Amino acid sequence: MGKWSLLPLVLLLGLAFALQPGQAIPDFALLDPQGRTVTAASMRKPAVIVFWASWCPVCREEFPGLHRIAEETGIPFYVISAEPRDTREVVLDYMRAYPRFLPLLASDRDRPQQVAARFRVLGHPWTFVVDAEGKVVALFAGRAGREALLDALLLAGADLP
Repeated sequence: MGKWSLLPLVLLLGLAFALQPGQAIPDFALLDPQGRTVTAASMRKPAVIVFWASWCPVCREEFPGLHRIAEETGIPFYVISAEPRDTREVVLDYMRAYPRFLPLLASDRDRPQQVAARFRVLGHPWTFVVDAEGKVVALFAGRAGREALLDALLLAGADLP
């Protein structure tokens, strides 16, 4: 069996392992680009949380569509690089093309990789849709399709245009 034939199995196991709909997102404390602390409790909700990496080809393909949704809906998209080599400078440079995304960066308390581990993320990109109570409504391992993401935002209580 080739390594590519195992990919669906890995994705299924990853989805089974990750936070599930109905579960509260874990506590974290990361910094926004201005140095303000963002926690699970303080983030604006409903929201979308995307775990990504600068080298990830699926992330590169997906981000323009996600950014359009962020622009159209006004829903906050928090993006967290789970890649240890993605420094603050790399993340902020990458995010210049996506001004509606709010990148979250390492703080004195947490590193993005630690937060990804609490969400039980096993790859890139992983997208979580969170409702006003901070509970996961939907998660996507890999690309999040536009219609599915908009449906999840409606389930999260988002007031879409």
